[in-house]
Parts: sequence; C-alpha cells; structure tokens
Amino acid sequence: MDQTSGRSVASVAVCGLDGSVWLEGRTVRLMQDGLQRRIPLTAIEEVRLGVGPEGSVEVVLTASPGTPPTVYRLEGGAPRAAEQFARTVNEALPRRMPGAPVRDGEQLVEVLGNVSPAARPPAYAGRWRSRLLIAVSALLYLVGLAVFVAVDDIGRAMLWGIGVLPLGSGGFLLSLGMSWWYDWTVLNRRGVSVMARHARGFESRSHFAYVDLQGVEREIFPSLPARHYGGDYTRLAIVFDPLRPTRAAPVAPGRHFAAQISGPLAIGLPLLSLGLFMVPYQVIDFLFG
Repeated sequence: MDQTSGRSVASVAVCGLDGSVWLEGRTVRLMQDGLQRRIPLTAIEEVRLGVGPEGSVEVVLTASPGTPPTVYRLEGGAPRAAEQFARTVNEALPRRMPGAPVRDGEQLVEVLGNVSPAARPPAYAGRWRSRLLIAVSALLYLVGLAVFVAVDDIGRAMLWGIGVLPLGSGGFLLSLGMSWWYDWTVLNRRGVSVMARHARGFESRSHFAYVDLQGVEREIFPSLPARHYGGDYTRLAIVFDPLRPTRAAPVAPGRHFAAQISGPLAIGLPLLSLGLFMVPYQVIDFLFG
C-alpha cells in the first residue's frame, strides 16, 4: 500500500540533449526518441543523477525481486536542474509499507505515441514609491519650465518643454532592457526549470501555469507564442526564481535574450542621451554657464 500526499509539487523539468523529462502532478513525463511516456510515481523506485555527462538523470522503475529494473536515462541537462529534479521527485515518491508487494514499474508506464519536438507578476508592493517619484519629477519639470519662462529664456524653455519626451522614453526603454538583463542573470544563476501547462488563452495570448517549490500554482504570460520557444500550445518549459517565484521566463537560448534586449538598448541610449542634453544639461548650463 502506498501513502501519497495531496500537496502539489513543483513541475520541475530537465531539458537534455536527447529529450526532456518533467514532473506533472503525480506522474513523470518523458519525451524522448519521438515518444512520450507517462510514468506514475508509484512505478518509480528512485531518480538519480547519471554517471557520465554532467546533468544526466536516470529514472529507475520498480521491479520484482530478482528482476533488473528498467532505467530511463536522459543526458545533457543543466546540472542544477537535474539535481533539483531528482530531489523533488524523490521527495514526492509515495512511501511503501514494509512487506508490500512490488509491481514491475514498466507495466505501469503509458506510451502516449509520437509527439512533435517541441503570470504576470503581482502588483509591485512599492507602487506608492513609483507614484511619489512620478509626482516629484512632474513638480521639478514644471518648476524648471516656469523658471526659464520667467527669465525669458525661450530657447531653454522649448528644449526643457519637449526634452521630457526623449528623456522619459529613453529612460523607460533602458530600464526595461536592464530589468530583462537582471532577470536573465538571476534565473541563470539560481533558476529552477519546470514544465508549465497551458492554462487559458490562445496563440500569442496564452497563459501557462506552473507550480513553485512551495506547491503554489502561478501563471506566466510569455511575450511571444510558445512555439517560438520550442514549446507547443499545451506546455512550455520555463525557469523561475525560487526566492521570488513570480520572476519567471521561458527557457530560450542566449541569442534570443540578446535579440530581446538589443532593441531597448539601441533605441533607449540615444534617446536618453538626447533627453539628458535637453533637460538636466540646460539647468547646469543656466546655473554655472
């Protein structure tokens, strides 16, 4: 007899050179060699790190006494993801009563057939700080404009008046690019790989749900359709920050990240430079020039 817990567990995943494996509810899903297998946790003896290439994992099935167990091996995954997957699955395995008969785990594996390869964060807790920053900036902008108009410096007043546009848009684009860069750095350093399932929406408006390490279900809304990241409409491999589970992103190669931030940086830097000349520099030149 097995004892199982009703607590949700993280849908941790490992994407290897020859396929992928992930935890989905009370089953392990293995996609390899063009086939997808559904392995119930009751059929698994243990998940261990494989001998050989770093990041390899082995799913060892239960077997009758005297019979060698079936072992499914996946190679070439990320070492951190492989360790997290093995630890999470082993902790989720049902406890077997001493003396209980052991079935051949291979008989419980379901082959699903051929397959094609393949949340928004909650509101910022310090929103009032952003509103205060906007209010103070607006006040300084109006005071500066009033001063230039009062001293009849029309040239500086015009630069000051319209300079807020490139300053604001350039600052926004740069902060967006730097935010993506920071998230990418954090996720590469300590991120946990999981397989998210389709929750709602269609195509580019699809939301995907995943379970974090505390068993809490969360959602992610990719900026591009799932197929762009190598997934499909039913599932998407993502990585999230265990210290802040709402920080999540689809698993994608480095070139995708480079292309993502190149736009904001290439456009934001010139705009910000122009805005700094049209606004702050005018004050410095007026006071000290």
